[in-house]
Amino acid sequence: MNVESWITVEETPALAQAAREAIEARLARFPVAQRDAFWASIVKAYNTPYNDPVKKPAAPKPAEPAPVVELVVLPEIALPVAAIASAALAAEIRAA
Repeated sequence: MNVESWITVEETPALAQAAREAIEARLARFPVAQRDAFWASIVKAYNTPYNDPVKKPAAPKPAEPAPVVELVVLPEIALPVAAIASAALAAEIRAA
């Protein structure tokens, strides 16, 4: 779909500068950090589709292997005993 524009190529820089000045005038009431964050978000929004993503450095490999942890196997508890223990804990929690 073609987009029709009434702006000529020659007018673009002057209109862009006027728009930026109008936006800056409105942002003047905010601290510099918030104005910078605003412009950073605009740059990100308009450049993201056109620019390659920033490559993140690879995660460093650990110098030493992680220690081996042995799992302790707990004895099985019969269901009625587990239910009684659970009920007792629930009563203690409610009492607190």
